Amino acid sequence: MRRLALTFSLLIAAITLFSQNQPEFRAVWIATVDNIDWPTKGNYNSDSQKQEFIRILDMHQRNGINAVIAQIRPATDAFYPSPYEPWSEWLTGKQGTPPVPYYDPLQFMIEETHKRGMEFHAWCNPYRAVFDLVKSTIAPTHITRIHPEWFLNYGDKKYFDPGNKDAQQFVVKVIRDVVSRYAVDAIHFDDYFYPYRIAGKEFPDTVALFAVWKWFNKRRLAKK
Repeated sequence: MRRLALTFSLLIAAITLFSQNQPEFRAVWIATVDNIDWPTKGNYNSDSQKQEFIRILDMHQRNGINAVIAQIRPATDAFYPSPYEPWSEWLTGKQGTPPVPYYDPLQFMIEETHKRGMEFHAWCNPYRAVFDLVKSTIAPTHITRIHPEWFLNYGDKKYFDPGNKDAQQFVVKVIRDVVSRYAVDAIHFDDYFYPYRIAGKEFPDTVALFAVWKWFNKRRLAKK
């Protein structure tokens, strides 16, 4: 019993020492959708955007923040040169239009964040495709125009159908591209769930749910 108590005490001491040596995770979200945090709405000049982001980083550094979670894919668009998705309208004012003067915002954000000894976490919205069906600019190369059958309208937005296998693989491909080309410290998914329910209106995913049910039932019967 004494040996067990000693072992337990040593274990608690080791855990305490380990936790004391680990830096506390103090992070902030930097939202780009609808220009909530960055860049300021109407600020489409690359040099001005850079200075604005640097000011945000410096402020958070002074406040003791050691990680930023920056939104790089708010609506199936990109804050970086993507082979799969168009430039974000919240970066340049019109979806599909590259920044002027040209730069890679994601690479810039990562470098400036790491210079300050902070982690850079890439925040992606996997299912939201069109933020506002009335107001959003949609580029000809946007995946909703190429594969409209992958998407569902709900309220004033358009979403990937989460049960569509092709849509799933497309999202995976986009994320793999980011982690293969950029030194991000983590990937965060937000709005990875179904949309918030609109009173009296169901999300129109019946076809996909039925397909998933058939697949599951087929596997279940095969195991018997």
